[in-house]
Amino acid sequence: MNWKARETFNLDVVTWAPWLERADETDITLEQREQVAAAIGNSQIADYIGVLANDLRALKTRARVHAHHFTSNEPEPTSYRELGATTASRINGCHFCASGHALMYAALTNKRDVAQRLMDDGIDADLLPLERAIVDLAARVTIDPESLSPADFTALRELGFDDFGILDVINYSAFFGNATRLTLSLGGPRLRE
Repeated sequence: MNWKARETFNLDVVTWAPWLERADETDITLEQREQVAAAIGNSQIADYIGVLANDLRALKTRARVHAHHFTSNEPEPTSYRELGATTASRINGCHFCASGHALMYAALTNKRDVAQRLMDDGIDADLLPLERAIVDLAARVTIDPESLSPADFTALRELGFDDFGILDVINYSAFFGNATRLTLSLGGPRLRE
């Protein structure tokens, strides 16, 4: 396999190389192959989805949860989610996820400089109060979720977040804390050549 780990985080588009076979590369029936092809679709992360499709039932369940967390027609909650996902990815060391979510955050907010600072400086980056509050909560959820207390919500509450908005940041960060660990367990980032 021709890949090497990234040494620094950045906003380049990073691909991912699996360490396991994709489900459609295994000895499965034609019916199973059609189900896997439908699950993979035209995904930009087809290799990743293809590996997860080795357990097609789990992939379909994960896809429902993922869609629930991602679905929003409003740019603000979506950008908050992407910032939380970037934070979890950055903490867990997943260059593939961090670059993708940082790029989505930058596209949604036109704040490429904020995304770049987070890539360069990590969770201690110099950020404005809103971004700082989201990154801090996402970091707590990723690093030590058992220690969450009402005090961890104060900054977001002072910025106008209600319980649902705070829960949204928590859910998305938790989902991506898990997703990045899964991604790193099944493969690694690959530099474009």
